Amino acid sequence: MEVHPPWTDKPAAAPAASPAESAAREQPTSPVVLPAPGRNVFKVGSAVWDIPDHLQFLKSIGSGTYGQVAAFHDSLTDTGVAIKRIGQPFRNSIDAKRCLREIKLLRLLEHDCIIQLVDVLAPSRLDFREVYIVTELMDADLHTVIYSDQPLSADHVQFFVYHILRALLYIHSANVVHRDLKPLNVLVNKNCDIKLCDFGLARGRAGFSQEDDDFLRTEYVGTRWYRAPEIVLTSMEYTAAVDIWSVGCILGELMGRAPMFRGSDFLDQIRSICEVLGTPGDEDLRFIPPENEAARNFIKTRFPSLPRKGWTAMFPGATEDQHSLLDSMLRFDPNCRMTSAEALRHPYLEGHYCEEDEIVAPRHIDWSFDDVQMDTSRLQNLVYLEAAALHPDILERDRSALEERGWLTEATPRPLPTSGEVAGPPEPAGVDSPNAPCA
Repeated sequence: MEVHPPWTDKPAAAPAASPAESAAREQPTSPVVLPAPGRNVFKVGSAVWDIPDHLQFLKSIGSGTYGQVAAFHDSLTDTGVAIKRIGQPFRNSIDAKRCLREIKLLRLLEHDCIIQLVDVLAPSRLDFREVYIVTELMDADLHTVIYSDQPLSADHVQFFVYHILRALLYIHSANVVHRDLKPLNVLVNKNCDIKLCDFGLARGRAGFSQEDDDFLRTEYVGTRWYRAPEIVLTSMEYTAAVDIWSVGCILGELMGRAPMFRGSDFLDQIRSICEVLGTPGDEDLRFIPPENEAARNFIKTRFPSLPRKGWTAMFPGATEDQHSLLDSMLRFDPNCRMTSAEALRHPYLEGHYCEEDEIVAPRHIDWSFDDVQMDTSRLQNLVYLEAAALHPDILERDRSALEERGWLTEATPRPLPTSGEVAGPPEPAGVDSPNAPCA
């Protein structure tokens, strides 16, 4: 069945913008310094952009603590592109590693439901302070669609969820966990194509860095609502099941056009979850390791007997199949959640099932680049080399300085093929497979 785009020509009403968001939407001002030949230097809000002059600014798309995104027209290709400007990514190793991680994953992951990397703009000098990641340009994000006045039919909801799960099947089989899945990170075109974006917090397995773990607990209020309970209750022990929880949250938000779990802080997030799913029993909490016994006691003490809300009460117009899929995704015990492969076979998505579209990766991502502790200078070198792989001329331009610093070139991995060469199991053990049988 054809799925029509949930857009009209009438602009959708947007929530009131914060001062920072309002500044980010300003038109670019006149150049702040005399640009070098072939460069375009201007300000958008408080950020100074320094980019090649074949890229003409169109509009700001959004901004956050990690960067600013704007739409541009590329006169060389006569196409629209999106550019993420990451300011000062080398101020600390955590931000630098996130920048490197996002570039590497976008280069390696090739799937029609993952945003396509177009370019990493060549640094104008060796001591660069900003990174510009160029991707294909999409029309909106799922958050904008949900909170617009456009109608969302049952077919739209099914279509979005099916293709999000297709993307997860692929990345999970490549040993990648997104970890930051939310409507803002699901980009949408007017024909309803979806693309996952923002892989800066992605990792490959349980056992993440303490810094990232703390970040997941404390940062991004809007993201907290999509975090699985194990992120709050355990320490660095979660798997690809966190992405499945996020899809369940997105499904509920598409159905009700409001977030399902709106905790005011990370501990209050558990209260919000328990008020919907009810107080978890001992079987639901068996995933919590003995060293985190305090987390188990916290739930039993603070929320001892909250009843479960029924899906019928929350979503009066929902079908039994929607109830079933929500039940399978929003389970307290991550080992009992559906995998992406299982979810794609759920009766709710039966009308969209297409085995040829459900592509898995031929091999796992090599995460060795992310395991080694590096200082910011070394990480800056690696980001420079990612740009140089696309712009090899800068290696000759900077040769003497590169030799002086010892910034030797390294082989750049090739993208994972998306079809034809695909082989291997669709759900590698330890990535998106339950660790224990559940009823």
